[in-house]
This record gives sequence, C-alpha cells and structure tokens, in this order.
Amino acid sequence: MAPATSIAVIDRNRLYTDVMYRYQYVSDFIGFNDSDIAAVKSAAPLIAPLVPVIVDAVYDQLFSFNLTKEVFLQRGHGFQGQTAANAAELTTNDEQIKYRKDFLAKYLVKLVTAEYDAKFVAYLDRVGRMHTNTPGKASKINVEYIHVNALFGWLHGFLVETVDALPELQGPENTAQRAKVLAAFSKLLWIQNDFFAMYYLNDEQRFVGKDAKVSGKPSRLFGWISSSVIIGGFAVLLAVGSSFYFTTIASA
Repeated sequence: MAPATSIAVIDRNRLYTDVMYRYQYVSDFIGFNDSDIAAVKSAAPLIAPLVPVIVDAVYDQLFSFNLTKEVFLQRGHGFQGQTAANAAELTTNDEQIKYRKDFLAKYLVKLVTAEYDAKFVAYLDRVGRMHTNTPGKASKINVEYIHVNALFGWLHGFLVETVDALPELQGPENTAQRAKVLAAFSKLLWIQNDFFAMYYLNDEQRFVGKDAKVSGKPSRLFGWISSSVIIGGFAVLLAVGSSFYFTTIASA
C-alpha cells in the first residue's frame, strides 16, 4: 500500500480576497522559497550592470510590432511632457519612453534587491493592475493581455540566455548556482505574470461569486492560477534543463 501523500488545504475564497495569501500559494506550488530569493539577490551584482541593456532590448522588442508600439501613445501616469501624435512619429528616444524606461529599470533593480514581504507583494500587484482598465487606478493605460503574456515569454527567454552566458557563472563549479539562479528568475517571472493575469480574468465569478474582491478591487483568477503555475513549472524545467544541456555540451 502506497504511503499517504500530504495534501495542502487551500482556502479558495482567500485566493480572491487576500493578495499575500495567493502569492504564498503560487510560490508554494512552483517551489519559490527563501533559497530562490537568495539566488535572485545573489545575482544582483551581475544583473545590475545589464539593466540598461535589458531595458533597451525590451523596448526594441515592443517597438517591433505595431500593436505593442501603439500602446505607448497612451500617456503614462505621472508623465507631464509631450507625447507623440502617432505611432510613426514615436521613437524609443521620446521623453515619455525614457520616462517608462526609467520605471522599468527601477522595477528590475527592485526585483533583485527588495525584501520579499507584504509591501513587495503589494508592489507586484500594483505593477500588474496599472496596465489594465481596472476601476479606481490612476493610470489610464490599458494593455491587452495577449501582449503582456507574449512579452513575459520573450523576456523569460532573453533572461535565460543572458544569465546562462554570464562569465561569472561558467565552469563546472558554478553549474548548480547557475541552474538555481535560472530557476529562481523563471519562477519569479511567473509570479509577476499572475499579478497581471488576475486583472484580465473573471474566473472567480464561477467559483466564489461576483462579490469576490482582491485588496478591495475587482479580482480575477482560480482557473488561471491552476494553469499558470503548471506552465510556469514547465518553464522552470526548460530554463534549468537548458543550463545543464549547454554545460554538458561545453564540457564534452
């Protein structure tokens, strides 16, 4: 007879009413723990010099497609300068784009330096919410989720290739550390992606009713949580697998 397997008991309602509780659930499911946080922070000295490169690459990618470029014709919250009249005039050197690049740079730095506490989780939630048309938010930006998801997929691949190639993480003695850093960043991206997706989906209406709220604002989720953590786990396997694969090839 097979031994009994311990099963975590999750309060479905709290997934829609408690941001920190949902963060902890997704973290537990995909295995994002203190060792992953330590791995992310350990990479800070290596990632920091690359932040301008990562930011420029993100915006070059976003400006490679008309629909994602047109999003930046919307005035960002807090920006008081001049905006482009149309997409043809818009360039990555525009003042508003520089303003948004600065926000992205600060965001990336926060990911590798912040304390992963309730305040930081609220920050991840705010980053997701500000890109939607959720009532009550200050920003007027509203981005279709298909573009958000596509960007996360692209960013995941870009970061995996960038981190995997860092000279400081090469050699057999660094194989385990490189794999850990890759896995940690993969998990972290999927956690952030979840804080976007929750504002696009209405699954809670099928599971806990129309009155469910997250942090006092309309929420989305459970079906997305189930699929995102599973797909996120698969992405982690791909990231770690690529590290071991290239290490094996290099040492062959």
